[in-house]
Amino acid sequence: MTITEQDIGQVIRKMDPGWRLKYTQPLPGRASVLHVATGAERTKLLILLTHSQRDRERNPQMARDEFRLLEFLKETGLPVPDALYLNEAHETPFLITSFAEGSPDFGDKPIPAFCHALADILHSIHATDLGKCDLSFLPDIKNVIARQRDARSSEQRRIQAAMQLVEPRIECNKPALLHGDFWPGNLLWKDGALSAIIDWEDAMLGEPLADLGKSRLEILWAFGSAAMNAYTARYLQLNRKLDAEALPYWDLWGASRLSHFASFAPEPDQIPRMKSQYQAFIGAAICRLAAL
Repeated sequence: MTITEQDIGQVIRKMDPGWRLKYTQPLPGRASVLHVATGAERTKLLILLTHSQRDRERNPQMARDEFRLLEFLKETGLPVPDALYLNEAHETPFLITSFAEGSPDFGDKPIPAFCHALADILHSIHATDLGKCDLSFLPDIKNVIARQRDARSSEQRRIQAAMQLVEPRIECNKPALLHGDFWPGNLLWKDGALSAIIDWEDAMLGEPLADLGKSRLEILWAFGSAAMNAYTARYLQLNRKLDAEALPYWDLWGASRLSHFASFAPEPDQIPRMKSQYQAFIGAAICRLAAL
C-alpha cells in the first residue's frame, strides 16, 4: 500500500504539532527525503524509510527491528541517523530518521588510505558490545544462509556447491553485529570525515568475516584489486585474534548475494568489467577453499 503525503503529514504533526510537511523527495531505493516546515520559514530535512514486500514477508517486524537497532547504535556512539518515529499501524510500516548530511565517497581520497579508513569503520561495527543490549531480534546469519539455498543461475549453483563441500569443516569466530550490506555507498562523508553509516535493514548477528567477504567484492568493483587487498590486510591487522582461514567461504557467500550486479552497475559499459572481476573473485575463492 502506498504511503501518501497525507499519511506522512499526519505523522509529522504527531512528532511536533508545529511542523508541517511541505513535500517529499524520493531517493533511489527505499528512502525519501521529507521537507518539513518548522516555523519562521525554516525547513527541516528528515528521512522516511520503508521495506519491500519481500523483506516484510521475511520479517513482518523489519521496520521495528531497524528502529530499535538504530536506537541502540546511537547509544554506542556509532555515527548513525537518529531514530525519530516508528509507524507500525500503516499497512506498509515505516520509520522516520534524522537527515544525515554528506554523500558517499568513491575515490576522492588517496588509496590505500581510504581503504584503511573503510576497514576501520567495519572494525568499529564489529566491535559493538553485544552484551549491552539484547539484539536477539536480529536474524542469525546461519538462518539467513539456510534461506538462500535457492540458486537460480549456474554461477550461484557453482558457488553453493563449493560452499556446501566445505561447510562441515568451517569454524566460526565469535559472533558480532554485522551491517549486512557494508559498502562505500552506505557510508556518508562530509568535509573529509565520516558523517553516517546508513541502511541497516540487512543487519544480523554472526561471523564477522561475512561482512568482510561481501565488502571485499564491492571494493574490488569500486577501486580495484590493490585496494581490496589493502582493505583486507588492514581489517585483519585490526582483528589479529580472528581466524581468517574461512574467508574464501565468506567471499563466496558475499558473491552469491551480489550475483545480480548487472542491475546496479553504475553504467552499462561497466558490466563486462564487473563480470570479469566477479568471475575472477569466485575462481580465486574456490581455489583457496580447495586448499583448506
